Amino acid sequence: MPDNIVTIDFHRHIHIQPAEVVLDLGSGNGRHTIEACRWPCRVISVDVDKSELQRARFFLRAGPDDQPFGGYPRHEKPGTPGRAEFVLADAQHLPFKDAAFDKVLCTEVLEHIPDDKAGIRELYRVARPGADVAVSVPRYWPERVFWTLSWEYWHTPGGHVRMYRPGEMAQYLQAHGFQVRNVRYRHAFQSFYWFLRCTFGKDNAGRLLPRFMMRFINWYHGVRPSLLEQVEAVANLVAGKDMIHYTRKPPAAGRTDGAAAREEARRAGTSN
Repeated sequence: MPDNIVTIDFHRHIHIQPAEVVLDLGSGNGRHTIEACRWPCRVISVDVDKSELQRARFFLRAGPDDQPFGGYPRHEKPGTPGRAEFVLADAQHLPFKDAAFDKVLCTEVLEHIPDDKAGIRELYRVARPGADVAVSVPRYWPERVFWTLSWEYWHTPGGHVRMYRPGEMAQYLQAHGFQVRNVRYRHAFQSFYWFLRCTFGKDNAGRLLPRFMMRFINWYHGVRPSLLEQVEAVANLVAGKDMIHYTRKPPAAGRTDGAAAREEARRAGTSN
């Protein structure tokens, strides 16, 4: 899929503050790592696939004239004041101390791993009290259609090993201590693309209709026409492929969250 397809809404739901530490778990080729680096923060990009981390590392700093995987570009990429570190690790056993991150992103990971509850426990453990945590998984009914149409879709090594029924992921997150604030749906056009892929054969991406839909998606995410954005926003209500849970780890007893603490400190400084 195009690298600039971002699932998490950083403008409405995940507000990164300067100098915060952000975990991008299951970063893949780095689409959310790159987006988070548009703020002056530190991002820890984690994936179990070394080659994906290498791609993410390149894309973060690649300029328009850099050749893909031709070498690691050393220059700063305009518009990305943040910095990223890349860590090879398993989502079920994260090599980080407790309460290490101010923001946590986990996009399209839990449906892949053998023990999704262990993954959720790790998310809770490494998030600091009061941290915003975004977790996305495939929406149930499009996923059910794909599984029905294509045996290959759910038997691909490293692919999806489970589906989540409506409300199921929210229940799991709440059971592990998270406060679920919002659930949103995105990427309806991808649902149509994967419907075509599964109809014509998952491994037949070169067929006419899947190829046309992929070209359309690439064009759409490059141009972002406002009318089509409105069309997809409406389609997301019914056919959005990804289901995003915006949650928060409760603040520790007797403590405020980081944003409130900073505001309180600022006010105290201006009153002296």
